[in-house]
Amino acid sequence: MKHQSESKKGLFYILAVFIIWGLLPAYWKLLRGVEPVMILSYRVIWAFIVLVILMVLFYKQVNLTAPLKDRKNIILFILAALSLFSQWFFYILTIVTNHILELSLGYYIYPIIVVVLSRIFFREKMCGYTAAAFLLAFAGVIILIFGYNSVPVYGLGVALSFALYSTVKKKLKVDSIVSTFYEMLFLLPFAVGYIIYKEFTGSGVFSGVEFNPGTFALLGGGGVLTCITLLLFASGARRISFTAVGFLQYISPTMALVLAVAIYRESFGAGNWISFGFIWAAVIVYSIPAVRAAVLKRFAPGTE
Repeated sequence: MKHQSESKKGLFYILAVFIIWGLLPAYWKLLRGVEPVMILSYRVIWAFIVLVILMVLFYKQVNLTAPLKDRKNIILFILAALSLFSQWFFYILTIVTNHILELSLGYYIYPIIVVVLSRIFFREKMCGYTAAAFLLAFAGVIILIFGYNSVPVYGLGVALSFALYSTVKKKLKVDSIVSTFYEMLFLLPFAVGYIIYKEFTGSGVFSGVEFNPGTFALLGGGGVLTCITLLLFASGARRISFTAVGFLQYISPTMALVLAVAIYRESFGAGNWISFGFIWAAVIVYSIPAVRAAVLKRFAPGTE
């Protein structure tokens, strides 16, 4: 009974995270007019503040200095911070430039790119299903490029930078909260410096022509949401199977796709249907081994 209760709690947390992530493009759309780097700078600052509060309240026993004794960890913290900032940057660009469809594409192909990078950096075996999924996703992107005579730079940027971030995090043998704390800490001087520079040059949030308290509140809220979702994800992922997390992660790009087409009226023509058809097929093929493993486990003798 306790295990079932924990599983239900984990499922609730993970669902909440992916639904929030799916709706976040609409949240960031409210900050139209604020430049992307400014949004990211405030996101770093507020995320850092919330992380410090969480660690003081719930992680009092964590030894923050221990990971710094290994120089390799410091390098990985910096790489994680840079790749995370890059992912946030491309993410915000897809929204402020009305390319949410590219954001959806990026998150659909992200898991497949992670597997490819795992093959390169960790020598993990790639099964036939994964290879086929990669080829299908690659074909979908090529069709998109030739169909619109342009490369989906923002979407590919989201997928590649997030996959690199995940790869670096896999190499880090440090608690996820501590790791995220150092990622924000390394980005903090640049974020603070940029905001100070913009305020002194008269183009900051406070020194602009019209100061809007609502804009400042939204910038702060973005950092808070960042930390809440990170905490929920870390807590939920420990309580349910990796297979379940893998399936549920497609909630976010699907919601982003619906937002792009139904709410923000981004064009979704025949070329998009064909391209995304290949990518959806890639997702299905990629998921077959996990589905098979889950079914065998469910009906294996002695699991009742």
